[in-house]
Amino acid sequence: MASSVDLDPRSYPGTYKLIGGTPALDLANLVSFRGTAREHDWLEPSGNACRWASAAGLPPPERTDIRRLRRFREVVARTFLAVVDGESPDPDDLADIGATAAAAFANRQLVYPSSSGSDGQGTPDAGPVAARWYDPSPSLLGVLAIDATDLLTSETAIDRIRACTECRWLFLDTTRNQSRRWCDPGDCGNRVRQRRHYRHRSRGDARQRPT
Repeated sequence: MASSVDLDPRSYPGTYKLIGGTPALDLANLVSFRGTAREHDWLEPSGNACRWASAAGLPPPERTDIRRLRRFREVVARTFLAVVDGESPDPDDLADIGATAAAAFANRQLVYPSSSGSDGQGTPDAGPVAARWYDPSPSLLGVLAIDATDLLTSETAIDRIRACTECRWLFLDTTRNQSRRWCDPGDCGNRVRQRRHYRHRSRGDARQRPT
């Protein structure tokens, strides 16, 4: 069971958890029960954005990024929910993700790690190592966009993206037989099982009533 992230829920009775398995999907999940009467925006209040980024191990957002982050979240959510539903994502949303990722990638530098490398990660006496991309000043939106494009262009990953049958949060299904149905079996899984048990008991009670 995933642990909850310390975000301010205001009056909302639920909790937020990093269950996506990847930053882009966790971004999309910053809305609970999207499009329903129970919908809750976890980027309200705005201070939650910094708490979320810190918990997810991502760069902190700039103060002016919150509105852009909220808008980009919906772009990412629409795109991956369309994938889950077997539909083609909106071309404008794909273009938005691609352009944001391209701008972020343009800031990266190709470096070769060494004991005095520019990334500060030395590998003395370790033999030849692979070069790597290094971003001296990563932005939150850029990191999220690159992660989204990595998912969208990976045949292995795209085939494992699922949406919880209860709340529609997105996640990577890493189970061996790809049978995961819920964001968290202790939350949505319990709700589904409780409803199933209630219906079963109600049918049993109805059969036992005298006519």
